[in-house]
Amino acid sequence: MARDTPVAKKSTSLPATKPEITEMEQAEVRALTRRKKAKRQAPRFAVNWKDGGQVQVMPVGIHADVASVRVMNAFGTTSAELAERLINQIINTTHLQSSNEPVAAENLNAALAAVTGIAPRDEAEAMLAAQMVGVHWLAMDLLRKANDRALLNDAGNLAVKLLRTYTTQLEALKRYRSGGEQLVVVQHQHVNVTADQAAVQVSGGNYPAPEGRGAPSKPKEQSHAPGPITYESATSLQCPNPARNVVPVTNGAGKAPVQNARRR
Repeated sequence: MARDTPVAKKSTSLPATKPEITEMEQAEVRALTRRKKAKRQAPRFAVNWKDGGQVQVMPVGIHADVASVRVMNAFGTTSAELAERLINQIINTTHLQSSNEPVAAENLNAALAAVTGIAPRDEAEAMLAAQMVGVHWLAMDLLRKANDRALLNDAGNLAVKLLRTYTTQLEALKRYRSGGEQLVVVQHQHVNVTADQAAVQVSGGNYPAPEGRGAPSKPKEQSHAPGPITYESATSLQCPNPARNVVPVTNGAGKAPVQNARRR
């Protein structure tokens, strides 16, 4: 006799609610959109390997006729040959794997984005930007190798030298862009002190005692009411020679010549 076995009901779970974008996150999206519009567009490439070990680099996300224009704008040059050569140099410096491994398109596109972010304005800045990208890539790879204790000294020392070189390159780029001129900004600060504030500072009022001990000192109150003025009699000073105490008085009348005191 067949028995009817109850069929387990499938649990119906509600779909997970997707959190809504907050106002702060929307502001971040708008800020990123404005930055993208203000900056240059970085070129992007796809890397394909052909038979015989040949590498084919093709632009993606742009019309073929405009791809070279975007590359030249990224390097700040009007020479397509220089831009193509700089791309080849960046591929060689950022491809830190063995020659048998294919070139990573992610590394190439990231390096080109770094060059575009530096925004070179001429050929000199374009070459310096390519050098800065190569130095950074190699220095970071050496720092990774320095995790091995056997390579700590060699890789670590060379990485420190490259990082110093990168800083020097950045300073050289700043000097080149500023034309070697130094900008000195002088700011004037005006402090207005009223008569009451000056009196408080001079008298020391509302200021704590040295080293924070004691209560703030207060100016002593003095009475400014007029009082009686007293005089004390003083003894006269007598000359040791009594004969010189008397001042002679002339009795002559009329005019008389004045004797010269210097005549001997």
